[in-house]
Amino acid sequence: MNCGRRTLGVGMLLALVLAAAPAGAQDTDRPASALIFPLYDATAGAGTILCVTNTNTQSTYCPDRNQKIGDVLLHYLYIDGDTWLEFDRYEFLTPGDTLCVIASEHNLDGGRGFLTVTAHDPNGESLLEFDHLVGSAIVVQSGLNFLWSYAAYGMTTDGFATDCNSIDPDAIANGGDGDGVPDYDGVEYAAFPLTHIVDSFFEEGGDHDFMNQLVLMSTSGREYENEIDFLFFNNIEQKFSRNLQFTCWWSGSLSDISSIARNLGGDERELGHKTETGWVRIQGARVVDGAGNPVPRADLTPTVPAMLGVFMQGVNGTNYAFGKTLHIEGELDGMEIALGDVDRQAP
Repeated sequence: MNCGRRTLGVGMLLALVLAAAPAGAQDTDRPASALIFPLYDATAGAGTILCVTNTNTQSTYCPDRNQKIGDVLLHYLYIDGDTWLEFDRYEFLTPGDTLCVIASEHNLDGGRGFLTVTAHDPNGESLLEFDHLVGSAIVVQSGLNFLWSYAAYGMTTDGFATDCNSIDPDAIANGGDGDGVPDYDGVEYAAFPLTHIVDSFFEEGGDHDFMNQLVLMSTSGREYENEIDFLFFNNIEQKFSRNLQFTCWWSGSLSDISSIARNLGGDERELGHKTETGWVRIQGARVVDGAGNPVPRADLTPTVPAMLGVFMQGVNGTNYAFGKTLHIEGELDGMEIALGDVDRQAP
């Protein structure tokens, strides 16, 4: 079953509900134990350079573990957005090490979708509290013609070793369900955000022929669809609501969601040059099964999609493009998101 997308009629944005603070926080500005890249593109004519850096420079050798304090084993898990098929591999980083790979060469299955990178114990497969990872993606065309880039989302554990005695490969297992699969529930790792924001975009088309691309990923899996609420604002505070359904992973322009992105109806004098701007608030509403029935949580409330995304703005016919992760608000409260529950390759 392939992932797909359907645009529906007008929908009301759900009220924002702030959850209790998790053990960590999702961020793009501080090191973390897990990184999530909402977009990699390894299709013909395109490509993505994926970079991960180990900011732990502690090179003290720990003889009992036969490793340095800053050593880490990384598990890369690629998830194809069209098929939900998964490809994984392991990479070892020493203290202060950095690794950049080309997605099409690193992921032998190719395609496009999203990627997770998690820290593991160098002496085994245990998940490791290692808030020292930062990363970014560079989207390119053939021949490494750079187009745009974005920073990976970091999912923290609020834990890391400071000396040989504090290296604890069982910390996540003892604090969570111990199944060896990362749960982004605010206990093992930071929870997924509740709300996403595109802080600004230029009206599509117009004299400058602006274009954009929004990418959204979800952990729900290919058997379910995610219902997402969008609230568009122009620069005179008018708002327009729309709804989107997609499975697994979605990429498209804002005008694919709403034609308002091509005709904001705001004040074109504010920026000048006959250019209007707007912004978007994005929030998951519910997850539904193949029959359209809401998927309930343990407390019988609807399951809210766990999402992350990136946004690119550019000008058609030029080499100008600018990408960024989405701004985020709040956390999904207490959801266990077993992303990447697969038979892993050996380290």
